[in-house]
Amino acid sequence: QSVNLTVTGAPAGVTATVTPGSVTAGGTATLNVTTTAATAAGTYPLTITGNATSGSHTGTYNLTVTGVTPPGGLVNGGLETGSLAPWSCQSGGAVVATPAHSGAHALQAAATAGQTGQCQQTVTLSPNTSYTLSGWVQGSYAYLGVSGGATASTWTNASGWTKLTVPFTTGASGTVTVYLHGWYGQGNVFGDDFAIA
Repeated sequence: QSVNLTVTGAPAGVTATVTPGSVTAGGTATLNVTTTAATAAGTYPLTITGNATSGSHTGTYNLTVTGVTPPGGLVNGGLETGSLAPWSCQSGGAVVATPAHSGAHALQAAATAGQTGQCQQTVTLSPNTSYTLSGWVQGSYAYLGVSGGATASTWTNASGWTKLTVPFTTGASGTVTVYLHGWYGQGNVFGDDFAIA
């Protein structure tokens, strides 16, 4: 019988195809993967599905993308990979489709009575250097800031998208943690288009 092969799960900047797209049962095919500079570093599951008249089977393979950290050190600032990596969040944090400031995704930080919902990523910049963190945020008591090798933050209480900027100067290590969070019991806050310049 003929088996049709498809691949899903490729993030932005990755093209994944199976050649040939159809094989006779017992035949072989090749998975071809190409990446571009737009692909954020991370691990992405690619699922191969074989469909035939008798049923379907799937197999999952992990694509690991490594690369040079972009200027400014911040990775996946627009969340357009559709994945949190390399961001990490407290419980309830996620990549969401709406609301998004630009593109198709944004970051959600889930503030509850017991947590601020902080989402963060650690970046390494030049030591003892002045930078400005920027990002678009929305929600009650949305905080944007850096901690670790520098300490600075700002916040807004806006129902629509508002651009926040946070000037800071790195310490001797150059490493800082960028974060977005809300405030206890105030509900979800959202962020998008984060950058360091």
